[in-house]
Amino acid sequence: MRVAVVGAGFSGLMFAVALARAGANVDLYEEHERVGFPEHCTGLVSLATVRLIGRPAERSRLAAYEGFIISGPRHAVRLRTSEPVIKLDRVRLEQEMLDEAVREGVRYRPGAKVRVTPEGTVLPEGREYDLVVLAEGYTGRLRRSLGIGYTAQPLYGVNAEVEGSSQGDFVALFDNSTSRGLFSWYVPMGSTSLVGTASSEPRLLQPLLREAMKRFGLEGARVSRFYGGPVITGPPAERLRLGKLIAVGDAAGMNKPLTGGGLYPSAKAAVLALSMISDGVDLLSSAERALLAVSRELRRSYHVSKLLHARPDIVDMLAEAAEASGLARAVSGRVDYDVHYTLFTASIRSLRAPLGAAMLTLRSLEGAAKLLGALIRDAMA
Repeated sequence: MRVAVVGAGFSGLMFAVALARAGANVDLYEEHERVGFPEHCTGLVSLATVRLIGRPAERSRLAAYEGFIISGPRHAVRLRTSEPVIKLDRVRLEQEMLDEAVREGVRYRPGAKVRVTPEGTVLPEGREYDLVVLAEGYTGRLRRSLGIGYTAQPLYGVNAEVEGSSQGDFVALFDNSTSRGLFSWYVPMGSTSLVGTASSEPRLLQPLLREAMKRFGLEGARVSRFYGGPVITGPPAERLRLGKLIAVGDAAGMNKPLTGGGLYPSAKAAVLALSMISDGVDLLSSAERALLAVSRELRRSYHVSKLLHARPDIVDMLAEAAEASGLARAVSGRVDYDVHYTLFTASIRSLRAPLGAAMLTLRSLEGAAKLLGALIRDAMA
């Protein structure tokens, strides 16, 4: 089996390692000379995702959190996760993953700008492959020219690394004064912290970030660096495959709809594909089925996520009702940070759910109806 992976970002590296372990001869093409740059991801994942990634993630850990805070403009709720949430050094992670890929026999080809055909040919070398994995990111030109992968418009995100000691939980703040179309965030990391925001309009990032820093009590703090990039919140692409080509990662819109994170979906899809190949499923079918399975999972929280992004007032009502009804305490410790629908399903199954729903309805019948409609649409996905 011969495989070409185009793009040595996280998704490309994850699939390159998995397919090499499945026995394939893997060539990894990367147009840049270094991996991990430019840095743009906050790098928060569950401990379960760290296990999926393996040793590179273990060696890239920066901090751990037992829970997180979801806040609207006025009300907030703290939730404890079923396992710790881990902050990863994204640059080191991809460097460690590349080292692991080379140890697994992957042939790394940096500085290579290639073209591909649906028949599995990589040009200009003319090499033929049984599978070509397009992991070229959101801005990739290959899958766009071929009409596969993610085509929707992303948000734009920015992180500010702030100097000074910090501790506690990380915070997701849903408020139109600090973000548009997502949320702003605060991630304490000991000697530094991250403050970030996102918007569909890049021109708004500077004022939104300034307001976010003010809300998190860091107005005037010294910022050591800024970094950012596109934030994809789905839905996953409808068309992932063309002939022997298959799009993965950001190129396929395989990102968590609430936060835009892409590490968990790609890690799970790669590990699932490896398992299927080990069970005798052919190479192309394994990759495609794994991606479709993860895509279905991501869609289970898509409409609720979009509602919360657009309506911070509903986040406020949910936080207030969850605290007052005891629902927050009931679901705390049962939430998987990377599998967002577990928060919604744990809430619905709780004995406190009827009281929480009643309190939410009393606060806003319209908001409760919108939330119920989104939950039903996600359940049918």
